[in-house]
Amino acid sequence: MRVARKIFAILRRAGSFLAKRTGASDLGKATVDPKDRRGTRRVSVHIPVFVYGRTPGGDPFYEETHTILVNGYGGLISMTSPVRPGQRLVVTNQGNDQTEQCVVVSVEASATDRSNIALKFPAPMPQFWRGLEIGKEPGL
Repeated sequence: MRVARKIFAILRRAGSFLAKRTGASDLGKATVDPKDRRGTRRVSVHIPVFVYGRTPGGDPFYEETHTILVNGYGGLISMTSPVRPGQRLVVTNQGNDQTEQCVVVSVEASATDRSNIALKFPAPMPQFWRGLEIGKEPGL
């Protein structure tokens, strides 16, 4: 019962995050740099996360998944829920219970029912990934 209450509380917070449009107008305009430059190095790590968002029809969804790669500006996760570039999501790091809003930068379908989803935070947040030493140096 306690877990269900926590999920519903996070869904309510996700709705609040997604409903706020002030100061986040540039989030929906995320694009992928053709040179694929990153401001911080990428770390290949499996971190369990909760992802909250809305379907194209407006219904809320929740998915428990994990990271593939992370850096100070976002990460790459694997998901079964359909999302699209520019879509806002709320991600909770299960390791430290930190919750942040992010935007989908790209969606890459795979041979399975999962897709690789690149996420970007509105500002660099290397502390979001559980104290990993990222964000200290530019990536390759």
